Amino acid sequence: MANSSTLNILLIMMSANPGVGGLEKHTGELANGLAQAGHRVTLICAAAHQHQLTPEINRIALDPKQSRYNPLLLAKLYRHIRDKKYNVVHAQGTKAAALLATLARFPLSPTLVASLHGFKSRYPALHRFSAVIAVSNALAKSLTNGNVRVVYNGLQAASVVAPAKFLLEAAPKPVWLAVGRLVSVKGFEFLIDSFKGVKGSLYIAGDGPDKALLQQKILDNELQHRVTLLGHRDDIPALMAACDGVVISSQREGFSYVFAEAMLASKPVISTSVPIANEFLPEHHIYRGNTLDGFAQLLSNDPGAIFNDQFAARERAHRELTMENMISSTLAIYNTCKT
Repeated sequence: MANSSTLNILLIMMSANPGVGGLEKHTGELANGLAQAGHRVTLICAAAHQHQLTPEINRIALDPKQSRYNPLLLAKLYRHIRDKKYNVVHAQGTKAAALLATLARFPLSPTLVASLHGFKSRYPALHRFSAVIAVSNALAKSLTNGNVRVVYNGLQAASVVAPAKFLLEAAPKPVWLAVGRLVSVKGFEFLIDSFKGVKGSLYIAGDGPDKALLQQKILDNELQHRVTLLGHRDDIPALMAACDGVVISSQREGFSYVFAEAMLASKPVISTSVPIANEFLPEHHIYRGNTLDGFAQLLSNDPGAIFNDQFAARERAHRELTMENMISSTLAIYNTCKT
């Protein structure tokens, strides 16, 4: 690959998620960051995921529900890559990576890169890429076939926001905040059951199909005066600014944006053993068991003491979980890959 100052970069994402999760958030922010750094960027993705892009990014819409084996889709994508003289083609997620791995069987001049964001039972043919980017060390260790690098997802520097007043006034103390879609993998049932043995209040921000189930769980545990489902919220920074601590109860994550946001907001965190919390936090703040009492015991620690113990984790987060670090690390991979 020519080591020119300006790269012509194609990003491909095949997400059919109607909302914006970690994959969609990362891809949009990466595209914007690369363009801001002076590179020519094109993004192929669903039209629903193009609203977050800055005007200078060239965007091409496709139907992400098409099969990765669709010959018409493969032919169209191959011709586009061949004709546009990209320096780098970067697949985001396993479906886009599978598409690009198939096309890599044919002559293509750009450097091919794939980013993987979550654990899968099967991965595409990763050996066909010049580099494979994993969003956590734990994920990287599961990828045994390919030139694997770790680049953490980056966040914009946290701005000062006014704390959500209703959380500041919430009682009893301390006030814990959990954030995420209301689905089983987030572990909110386990969290609510555990909270029966914890002093304080718990607020869960998010919406999803398990809302009624979780509301009933709150009633069954007689926690309706201490545990509250907030529904979908657009003010997560204000909620974090007002809470005493953030709790992550997920069973599985590729990369926990909630953890990164909490670290950059200087909030103490208690977490189950999911990336990237288990790569940053002191071991005694990570819950690796499966008993309600065990998780409750961790949440019963003083948030102030937890905060003090996590000084090194916050310092590392402010170095490694920034947008600037993500963009510079990704560009370094582009420029060192050999076609």
